[in-house]
Amino acid sequence: MQYIAIVTAIVSFFRCLGGIVGLTLMSSVVNNKVAADFPSGQSASSLNSLGSIQSLPPALMQKVQNDFADAIRWAYVALIPFVCIAAISALFLREVKIERSAAEEARRAEQQTKSDAELGQVPADQSVKADSNTDAPVTRAHRPRVKVYGPVMGIVWCCQAIGDKMGWRK
Repeated sequence: MQYIAIVTAIVSFFRCLGGIVGLTLMSSVVNNKVAADFPSGQSASSLNSLGSIQSLPPALMQKVQNDFADAIRWAYVALIPFVCIAAISALFLREVKIERSAAEEARRAEQQTKSDAELGQVPADQSVKADSNTDAPVTRAHRPRVKVYGPVMGIVWCCQAIGDKMGWRK
């Protein structure tokens, strides 16, 4: 559990690195295939926008579009060996269970209880003391609030807290 942040960062790094390598490989294949198929008078850099392709004569425009379609197809074919290597490598990975120690579980349960108390949530079988001077248990008078999981839920939680203070939620 102590290395989970490091492992997450490494996974993110290699995901980005794989995307960069894949994009580089695909763009290299597309550029080389298109440049090889151009007529001798044309260069691949002269067709750097859709407008320049659309301004070509219809027969040449169709050839250029077909060349690009073929080049993109070959770019995906060029990735097949890497996909096969990744799939075979994944077959050799073993399962690693991430388990918490008893001390971590106790600390997590304590934090959860503290969080529930801050949110005004008390389990149904427990009760909250209304006043520190009296020993009479008093149950909660309003519905439990939702837990905050993002900006939208934060707004919902604030509205519920205001409703609790104003007495609108009972």
